[in-house]
Amino acid sequence: MFAISSMPRQKIVIYVAGLALSATYGFLAFQSSTLSTMDLLNFLGSYWVAAGILLICWFYHYERDIQPSVGDVILWALIFRIIGIFGSPVLEDDFYRYLLDGCVFVSSGSPYGIAPKELFNGNSLSAECQSALTWVNNPDLPTIYGPLLQYLFAFSHIVSPANINFLQIIVVVFDLILIITMSRLVSQRMLMLYAWCPLILKEIAFTAHPDIVGVSFLFCAFVMRFRQQHLSAAVLIALACTAKIFAFLALPFFLYRKGPKIWFTALGVLIALYLPFIIQGQTNMLVLGIFAERWTFNPILFDLVSILLSDLSARVLCLGLFVTYWCYYFYRYTTDGDQNRFPRMDWIFGMFFVLSPVVNAWYLIWLLPFAALRPSLWAWTASLVISLSYVSGLNLVESTLGAYQIDPYARTLQIGLICLALAFDYRKGRFKFSDKY
Repeated sequence: MFAISSMPRQKIVIYVAGLALSATYGFLAFQSSTLSTMDLLNFLGSYWVAAGILLICWFYHYERDIQPSVGDVILWALIFRIIGIFGSPVLEDDFYRYLLDGCVFVSSGSPYGIAPKELFNGNSLSAECQSALTWVNNPDLPTIYGPLLQYLFAFSHIVSPANINFLQIIVVVFDLILIITMSRLVSQRMLMLYAWCPLILKEIAFTAHPDIVGVSFLFCAFVMRFRQQHLSAAVLIALACTAKIFAFLALPFFLYRKGPKIWFTALGVLIALYLPFIIQGQTNMLVLGIFAERWTFNPILFDLVSILLSDLSARVLCLGLFVTYWCYYFYRYTTDGDQNRFPRMDWIFGMFFVLSPVVNAWYLIWLLPFAALRPSLWAWTASLVISLSYVSGLNLVESTLGAYQIDPYARTLQIGLICLALAFDYRKGRFKFSDKY
């Protein structure tokens, strides 16, 4: 008969951590699916307990210079995601927009150019879609999500109308594809750090943020590029760009010094996905412009710059600073070593978010797979403290803060801990160009 005492200690540690995390995520799933409003303290407590369990398990393996098995890491990652699917979105209402986009796309042929408020006084939507319409945020603005995501929203609606659980399954599948792809490149310890990360579980499995679709295509595109399969890489990076505009930050790495075939392939995929909506007269570009011009949430350096300059001047200056940094990095990268290696997309996305007026928690999904390739403390510290961005007027009872204002102490703690992690990484010499990948 199998006995726990006969298991190797390392295996016991993995299973104890897996069970403890399952209980923690299970508690979060139970709370989210049974309460009309998720309690902020319950969320933060669960999040930080999960992070603590993961870090203890990770340091156990790090101190002994051992690796967990890939099978165990992926098995528990799958279990955690199944638990998340049985839960409900936590402290988020963006999912109503995903469901409504699928409804509108299927019923009218395009999700673009239609603000939800235009549907309030009469529409042909099904009963399932009416609930999504009732609760959708920013109803005065049309959708902001890219064409590839819209096709996924429509597919989800066709299979299971206005059902967030099916959409959760779709995004989890993309996440698992990314994990399996990462397992061939990163150490098992770093794979565990990503696959069991509470930020990833919360934002993907629980809340169904579709950024993971673009991230998965982007990472797989770099894998194809690393293997010098440039045509496949061009298709994948174009798909990533049609999922979310963030992926355009990586596009030049795939086009630099490539022939017309690669350029036309990438352009062809972009046109193929955007053209049907362009013909109908609307895309997501107008709303993206409004978002870039007006929206502010959880900024880091932008907040400081905006004190000294007008809002518009601060946005232009921060954009200029980022473009300068990106050009410098691209120049260094293209003149220093093998150009098929992975660029430091964690640096690029990290700098972009530092200077951005908006830093939502799920944005960090874009940099964490790349942070798993090379050691750093700052990225994983950010994945922990970004949970404090939910300490806002929207989630605080009897708060004098505006709905999207974050508690000053929570913001200070976020920025302070990230700065300490950056200082630690700098002392360790982790901001040098690496040719490992």
